Amino acid sequence: MSVVKGKQASQPEQKLSYEQLEHVANNLNGRCQQLYNDLMEAKRIIDSFNEVGMLLSIINKSEHFEESFISRCTKKIQDTVTAMLDDSEKAEETAEK
Repeated sequence: MSVVKGKQASQPEQKLSYEQLEHVANNLNGRCQQLYNDLMEAKRIIDSFNEVGMLLSIINKSEHFEESFISRCTKKIQDTVTAMLDDSEKAEETAEK
């Protein structure tokens, strides 16, 4: 028996029906949507980390800024990190269920 593209020559290739192709396409579309959503969530998280990094840089150079601005930066860091921690806790609760 000769082998053609990983299949034995004696086995005929099966073609998918329209319904099967439609099912495969729907599954791929659903997976694509999930990957896109995951990508957007990762982007949101990266943006949050970048924002916190920028705010920390400002706080580290606080002598160049007004106290009220430093207070706003500190509050923004607290809010951002708290939201990230809350999201993490919710994700853990969901994973446990």
